Amino acid sequence: MQRRPHLRVLLPACCLLALAACGRKTMVRPPQDVEPKVISNLNATNVAGGIQLSWSRPNNYANGQPMTDLAGFVIERSSGTDPMAPFQRLDVLDVNDRDRFRQIKRFTWVDHDTSVGMPSRYRVVSFTLDRYFSAPSNEVTVERTLTGEETHAPLPTPQR
Repeated sequence: MQRRPHLRVLLPACCLLALAACGRKTMVRPPQDVEPKVISNLNATNVAGGIQLSWSRPNNYANGQPMTDLAGFVIERSSGTDPMAPFQRLDVLDVNDRDRFRQIKRFTWVDHDTSVGMPSRYRVVSFTLDRYFSAPSNEVTVERTLTGEETHAPLPTPQR
């Protein structure tokens, strides 16, 4: 009479072997290590039609390791003269160049919904594909003014 391996032993052994063979074999990292590094060079300038924000791409996580999974930015504004006024989300700017040879190094975004003479504070938060968010960037305060292009009647469109 031939003996068969007992299924109660064989099935759990196969499951353990399968579990040990899959997955990523790296050390588990705490969430604060996989957050993008804080943006520290946010700038704001008056341009025709609004306020332009610009900043550099974060290339590292908060722990200094190179970052390869940047997913986008949350752009926030606080309007008025109260320095304690809360920030509101204006837009989410998606980044889709992870697989490109040349990635975007500097980002710009224009806030067209501004009022002349109204000061506003801006900040930007970056996030990864796994939705780990950085701390807010440096804050910039700017007051909307009219540029030279906006103070006169628009030029006619050239005829071809």
